Amino acid sequence: MDYQELHVELEGINYFTLLELPDDGRADAPVVLLVHALMSNLHMWDSTVRALHEAGYRTLRYDHVGHHNTPPTHKPETNFHMDDLTRHAHQIVKARTGMTRVHAVIGCSIGGVLALRFAMMFPGDVEKIVSIAAPGITSLEAAKPLWTARIKQFEEDHRNGTDTLCHATVNRWFPGNHPEDEHVKSEALNHVKHCSFQGYKTLADTIRNYDYAEELSSIQDVQCLIVAGSEDGAVDSSLLEQISGKILQAEFVNMQGAGHLPPMHKPKQFNELMLRFLKNGPA
Repeated sequence: MDYQELHVELEGINYFTLLELPDDGRADAPVVLLVHALMSNLHMWDSTVRALHEAGYRTLRYDHVGHHNTPPTHKPETNFHMDDLTRHAHQIVKARTGMTRVHAVIGCSIGGVLALRFAMMFPGDVEKIVSIAAPGITSLEAAKPLWTARIKQFEEDHRNGTDTLCHATVNRWFPGNHPEDEHVKSEALNHVKHCSFQGYKTLADTIRNYDYAEELSSIQDVQCLIVAGSEDGAVDSSLLEQISGKILQAEFVNMQGAGHLPPMHKPKQFNELMLRFLKNGPA
């Protein structure tokens, strides 16, 4: 496997990106773009990309603004809409591959919303979408006060040198007390500790301000896999099933035993599902 790290500057955000070749070294292999969850980083996909490389895909992933190796924006007062972030993802593909088209976009949580929006905005540039644990196709009113409280808590943590929100987030992502749960919690805790306050607030503001309900059915030619975690306390699986039902070529899967980040929580189960869909399309 070969890889190349590169920063891509877009509207004041210096995105850290990572493009990797498949195990067979094919430089023209189909590309899969991966978009991580808020407060996580591109390493949430480590197990996923290993499976993709073995299957012959190139992978392209990046860190969101203010997360891990992507610094906060030069203009902290700037607000970014979900459309802006989706356009950035599209531009990252072109900057890194020289093309605008990818075989698939895979996103989790806020990345799951972005993946669906990618299919709406750039239907000719993607063949398949895997949207995982997306918090609805519209910002949920009931969740907005929760995000306000989390931003306040994270600000207090940064001021006081505490990790209250980090631990609460990881425990919410991965419910359970099995040894494998504790292992993935430890890994995820390391991820969330590399998220800046500004980066968190930027994406939290973004996730509170979108509505694509009227445009969802416009996804006609892109095949979609909508994934929920049966143990995800943050997202109602029936809501994701309804989203799947409004897309022409879609499949819904409720992954048993998985929390909010199925690719990390149940990697073997998720990888099998993902590779089957990428090869054959919706069941």
